[in-house]
Amino acid sequence: MRRIEVTRVLPVSVRDGFDFITDVRNWERYWPSVLELPDPAETPWSQAGDRAKVVVESRGRPVEMSMELHEFRPYECVAYRSTQEGLPDFGHERHFREKNGQLEYQLVIEFEPRRGPAGLVDRLFVARAARRAQIETMDNLERIFKERSAGTAV
Repeated sequence: MRRIEVTRVLPVSVRDGFDFITDVRNWERYWPSVLELPDPAETPWSQAGDRAKVVVESRGRPVEMSMELHEFRPYECVAYRSTQEGLPDFGHERHFREKNGQLEYQLVIEFEPRRGPAGLVDRLFVARAARRAQIETMDNLERIFKERSAGTAV
């Protein structure tokens, strides 16, 4: 099992950060490679069993990602699974902790590389792409929260 973790302290309270990050209507603002999020206002994402679909750019083309929420503990943790064509299934965890009045946010992605040649691709490229996406997500969130605290419209 491959586990990729990225943690960063973001300039926002745990409560405000959690509310922003878990609001489906904000996903397109900070999530890298999102091309389309059908009906974000109508997509539930607050209890185990909720499902969402997102179209992302993956390997140079649009691919539908399906997600199912497994755990939703307000201001603490969100966990879900995602699937998309041509890739292994992914487990995702989002951890929210208070650190000196700010949000310590941790992104975790886990996946089991597939067998055969596809597994080689998973081990060499998928893990790197997942880490890049985590870092870009953190960069986007940090920018958004800094702009908010500076009073700039976001």
